[in-house]
Amino acid sequence: MTGSTIPLPRTIQNLHRAYQDGTLSVVEVVQKQLARIQATQAQYHGFISWDDAGALHAAEKLDDWRKSHPEAALPPLFGITLSIKDNIDVKNMKTTGASFSQMNHPPVNQHAKVVQQLIEAGAVVLGKANCHEFAFGGPSYDLPVPPATSPWKTDYFPGGSSSGTGVTVAADLCTASLGTDTLGSIRSPAVHCGLVGLKPSYGSLSLDGVALITTSMDHVGPVANTVDDCERLFMIMAQHTAPNNHPCKKAYRVGIPVPDWGMEHYLHPEVSAMLNDVIRQLTAQGVEIVPLQLPNLHDIHACSVLTMMAEVAYTFGPKVRRQYEQFGAMFRKRILAGEAVTLPAYLQAMQDRITLRRDFLASMDDVDALLLPGANAPAGPLSEVDAFYFLNEPTLNAIANLTGQPTLSLPVSLSKAGLPMGIQLLGKPHQEHALFQLGRRLEAWFSFHAKRDKCFAISSLYQETINE
Repeated sequence: MTGSTIPLPRTIQNLHRAYQDGTLSVVEVVQKQLARIQATQAQYHGFISWDDAGALHAAEKLDDWRKSHPEAALPPLFGITLSIKDNIDVKNMKTTGASFSQMNHPPVNQHAKVVQQLIEAGAVVLGKANCHEFAFGGPSYDLPVPPATSPWKTDYFPGGSSSGTGVTVAADLCTASLGTDTLGSIRSPAVHCGLVGLKPSYGSLSLDGVALITTSMDHVGPVANTVDDCERLFMIMAQHTAPNNHPCKKAYRVGIPVPDWGMEHYLHPEVSAMLNDVIRQLTAQGVEIVPLQLPNLHDIHACSVLTMMAEVAYTFGPKVRRQYEQFGAMFRKRILAGEAVTLPAYLQAMQDRITLRRDFLASMDDVDALLLPGANAPAGPLSEVDAFYFLNEPTLNAIANLTGQPTLSLPVSLSKAGLPMGIQLLGKPHQEHALFQLGRRLEAWFSFHAKRDKCFAISSLYQETINE
């Protein structure tokens, strides 16, 4: 076996090819990635914890199975390595939420349902990805592990709250990762780390074993290098058996907000230019761009923020007051601010949410997806992230959490500073398959991975071009 001298593939398909032809074993892959985690943790802070012995044991079992079934088809996620955000349960590991308040808790005794599904499909969990405290308070420097930092630029914001989810994939520490999303927490690290992320439809994936911060806005979903990898992970967790049984469309209609919606006022000039370039590319490829009259942007922002702040304060307010010093300063500030949301204000937000969701989905009746930027601006320094940035101006990521729509984030290009910028496609509830089909086309048109391979050679372990 010559695995010690070849680069590790980044995609599930190419990794499976290496397993099938005997070029690599699962043990080799896991050993290399564990060594890389050890070597880069002080730089990237991608993990909160990892399990060398458990990962190697799982890898050995998979290799033994392969030896005893040489002609058998590989399980769908055979030997695929994962990091799991540390608010999602992994058996025999602690679920800390990156909080001192949880560090003395014992390891959990069972996997979250989505983790169990991935493992049963052949995946190997390497460890728990770093995150903002309880997926809400960060990036912070007063937590058990320093904030994860962008592999693209030292000490820059990699997105959050699933920061380690993005960093561990982008820094080539695992094949894919699992994160959570309350107000963009899967899509933000996907965009800022140059990856693909899916926030599925609300209710499409189980939240059993996931530490929720809100009762009505939390989602769990995958982050990976390609649309195909995200689809493979989603199909396993959603218990779908036939990912390609939907006819491919030949022509697409993609919506964009009408100019007076107000979005442009909040976009960094480079993001505005990127979005306009995407629209030109789609038009050149025959996609029909349809301006849409959407519900008021500020109404959506107010409703989503009131809902999130009230529900998070309800969940954590009493705990913070009982164990004040066990929580980070940013988390405490946000929780106590949430307690200012009155019950009548929350109930009004619930009523408004029904109307906004109905009107928003109705506005998309005649399009396949809505195109929005993945972030208002390219990433900035970690030290400059405002503790209340999501209150100060509308975040476009909030829309899909409020409505429950599936949303696929895609990398598009690089800023002048060499940082990733991307888009998100909002689809119709429980029609993830349509987003994946459209996403694959856009992924090929943008050719972002060729840009990544040229500009971001962080590891000699990974050298393949993945835009296939």
